[in-house]
Amino acid sequence: MIYERMAERVREAGGTIHLETPVRRVVTREGRACALELEDGTERCFDYIISSMPISLLVTRLPEVPDAVREAAQCLRFRNTILVYLHVAEDGLFPDQWLYIHSADLRMGRVTNFRNWVPSLYGDAAGSILALEYWANDDDPMWKEDSESLIRMGERELRSTGLIQDAPILDGYVHKIRRCYPVYNRGYREALAPVRDYLRSIDGLCAIGRYGAFKYNNQDHSILMGSMAAENIVKSTEHDLWAINTDYDDYQESALITESGLAPVETGGAAVA
Repeated sequence: MIYERMAERVREAGGTIHLETPVRRVVTREGRACALELEDGTERCFDYIISSMPISLLVTRLPEVPDAVREAAQCLRFRNTILVYLHVAEDGLFPDQWLYIHSADLRMGRVTNFRNWVPSLYGDAAGSILALEYWANDDDPMWKEDSESLIRMGERELRSTGLIQDAPILDGYVHKIRRCYPVYNRGYREALAPVRDYLRSIDGLCAIGRYGAFKYNNQDHSILMGSMAAENIVKSTEHDLWAINTDYDDYQESALITESGLAPVETGGAAVA
């Protein structure tokens, strides 16, 4: 709903949202990002480009990237998500919106119960939709399994938790998402640094979000990144977006969200933007 409202606001303000419009490359001229070339060959000019695609893919879509930067970007790995949705014929299964699963006997990592969110999600429908989350790399056998096999596995594991007792499972659906989670493997900071510095050197280009900045963001971090990127463009502020949700010790992003936008927080005589 948050992003549907955002889309409404963009359209109301005269903006345009293009879906299913894959980007072939970012066009740069004299060190500034100025256009996008789409897969169909058309080119669209822009004053600013904000990218939330996986950072490793963004690098492959930029011209004349130094070999060292390109090689470093390919060292940044993402982990995939498999969502197994199950329709259970029972309304009051358990009171939590989601539960993390820590049992070594199960492959699922989290289960979400959409019945326990806002009523508009289910309306007059009976039963509960549960989402079981699994994580896998591209070369893991589970990532390559078909939907029917994954649904059967989800049914077995969900039943074994005892969360649904004897309630019937009516149906299932599988959705796979590539490159969901940045992998903080040993040495990732050293690989990220030259990529980050190179992207910073391109005027008019901003990488944000969990995928774009290779940060293990929560939703609020990513929304804050977007808000600060907008302020940098509209108000000529100098928010350091790479410092949001960082685990580096030398900088911690802090701001207050006000009616007019983001305000810096005064901390010990220094304004942290």
